[in-house]
Amino acid sequence: MKAPKRKSLATKEKEHIFSEVPPLDSESESLLEKRLYERVLQSYNTHRKKNERRTIIWKYAAIWIGVLLLAGGGVIWGNVLLHSTDTKETAPVQLFSSTNNAKRINLPDSTVVILRPYSSLQVTAGYNRAERNVVLEGNAFFEVKKNQAKPFVVHSKHLETTVLGTRFSVSSPVEGDQHSVFLEEGKVSIRIDQREVVLTPNERMVYQESTQKWEVRKSSDVSLNMQNGSLTLYGADFATLRQCLADYYNISLIHLTDKATQVRYKVTLTPHMDLKDIASLISTISARRTIIKDQTITIK
Repeated sequence: MKAPKRKSLATKEKEHIFSEVPPLDSESESLLEKRLYERVLQSYNTHRKKNERRTIIWKYAAIWIGVLLLAGGGVIWGNVLLHSTDTKETAPVQLFSSTNNAKRINLPDSTVVILRPYSSLQVTAGYNRAERNVVLEGNAFFEVKKNQAKPFVVHSKHLETTVLGTRFSVSSPVEGDQHSVFLEEGKVSIRIDQREVVLTPNERMVYQESTQKWEVRKSSDVSLNMQNGSLTLYGADFATLRQCLADYYNISLIHLTDKATQVRYKVTLTPHMDLKDIASLISTISARRTIIKDQTITIK
């Protein structure tokens, strides 16, 4: 006959503990079930509210944003859904943003845009339907495909530039005081706070935000290469060089001697040139020493 198994000490302790727990009465059991239900319901509601917030955020924000790294630079591109009050439908808006290098953008109508570093372009909903609208922050060159039935409009901080087909550039820094449009070919109409200015080839309109005044300057010694975004000055004077550096590179150029203003500057500026390269070119051409501080080049 087999000997009875002896219970371990741990088993005896468990039996002792549970034997001392009195059974719940019906009222206590109901209270416990209620508390457990409330905790589960609270947890569910918290999770549901988080999902609702995410849905609301993403409904009015970007559905997806891809970051494409290009050689020597980058571009951020995405689709944003905007709510249309007229059609009750969502319409895509394309966003382009350049980082440290220029970005070439081919729009659906064959218009070419060279987006300068640290600038952004928004192609609005309904592009190439009745009109061709884009929104610019920063600096860009445009070679617009001719289409008299569909004007091409660049909206920037203070300016609204309308063309039918032409080559021009717009500089509209977010923080800067000076905004400008340079026309290389064709004809553009610019609206400045309900006022209108018309440019002809080789004219540049410069608007000062602080004074709310503008002027139109003739500049026939500047050429833009739409293939690579380079800017060539053919013996330009100091004022033209200074304006180009302010427009395309957000660089301030000052001089401490009048000799720098007596020099004609023949130089090609490429989109990827940094501050030191530009200062070195200016120093070589002017035969003067240059000093760099922040975004300012000083000719001594």
